Amino acid sequence: MKIKLLFPLILMTFSVSLCAQDSFKIVDLLNKDRSEEEKEMLIINQDPRIDTLVSRHIIANSHRSGVRGYRIQIYRGGHRTAQEEANRVMAGFISDFPDIPTHLSFDKPNWFKVKVGDFRSREEAALFFYRILQKYPDAYLIRDDIELENAGR
Repeated sequence: MKIKLLFPLILMTFSVSLCAQDSFKIVDLLNKDRSEEEKEMLIINQDPRIDTLVSRHIIANSHRSGVRGYRIQIYRGGHRTAQEEANRVMAGFISDFPDIPTHLSFDKPNWFKVKVGDFRSREEAALFFYRILQKYPDAYLIRDDIELENAGR
């Protein structure tokens, strides 16, 4: 008897939680900042599942700290003095290339990394990569989450 009552309760809770999620419609996104007259002119006939996919995409990307792009990794070390060496490499890079943003990161278990730049495309990163490669021959391009406000520098 308890199982018969438990199943509808779980089903109802699940359906309510689905309805509570944010939902975005493409027509609403396209009509943002338009006048009422312009909004009436836009008519979109599409499968409602497209709105669901767009909503999922927007919600998934809202949890990210940046956007996917490229950086150039100039140092990676995991030994006892890796943090001091990473700081030294970072300071040297800042003095050589003051207008390119630098990022020091730590990845478990014990990797210190120095990454430079916030590039939207691989081509944009390649322009700086060949300049940096002359001074840092072990550098290489990596995909990473970049900061939008620094992109292009």
